[in-house]
Amino acid sequence: MESTQGLPLEVRLSAYLDGQLPEAEVEEIDAILAIDDDARGVYEKLKLGSEFGARAFDRMLQEPIPLDLVRNIKEAGRNEDEAPKLGFVDAPVVPPPVSRRSALWPQALVASLVIFLAGGAAGYLISEQKQATVQAIGNQFAPARTWLDDVAEYHRIYSRQARHLVEVPASDAAHIVEWLSVSTGVKFALPDLSAQKLTFEGARLLVAGGKPTAQLLYRDAENEIFAICFMQSEPVDDQTGLAESMRNDIGLISWQKGNAAYVVVGPSADPDLERIAEVVSATI
Repeated sequence: MESTQGLPLEVRLSAYLDGQLPEAEVEEIDAILAIDDDARGVYEKLKLGSEFGARAFDRMLQEPIPLDLVRNIKEAGRNEDEAPKLGFVDAPVVPPPVSRRSALWPQALVASLVIFLAGGAAGYLISEQKQATVQAIGNQFAPARTWLDDVAEYHRIYSRQARHLVEVPASDAAHIVEWLSVSTGVKFALPDLSAQKLTFEGARLLVAGGKPTAQLLYRDAENEIFAICFMQSEPVDDQTGLAESMRNDIGLISWQKGNAAYVVVGPSADPDLERIAEVVSATI
């Protein structure tokens, strides 16, 4: 992986999106995305463009090679006059071989290049189509992306922030409740997690699964960051059970209640994560 230091932001974000950056630069781009709204906008456009381009190219590969192109390739070497047949009577005067070759070689070279390029293009398309087919088969068995994937990605970025951990600080708790209740359509109360040795730091508004999502952030004595995220969902009659999942080093415990979906996010190695989720589910 090569460094992109000094290159335009769009180039660096494209390499970041493709997973082609060294670890140090990944952390640098994470920090930029966390504080720069314009950079996040460019990143989202690149992400959408990449997905759209991949779908469009897949559709293009499904189109058959035009017959006119095939015919042109086959006819490329047939446009020269046929050599005169030899005979014993009234044999035509044949031009010196050297001059004949000098007249034909540019056209023969062009025809060879056409065939070479067409063959290379066909081989490239066939190779790409095979790769696309393999990718499509893999996608059929890949798990569908959920809002929890988005939440985990946001947590991985924001949990590394120091000065910019939250949008609204904990000192403005009343505004946080009003703001996020209106923005998400979910009524809630700020959970008091002091008994779990967690300090409320503030809140952010995210977009997860295409919906506005609240993020309440807490810090423990070891400076680890925990988050409570929720968004509006299809109503359920009773609260569902707690479901645990992991995204590498991030643990998530999720459930549904009323018209909302909730998740508690924290280090996957923390033994108290489930206990924190139990308290939150009972008080939020």
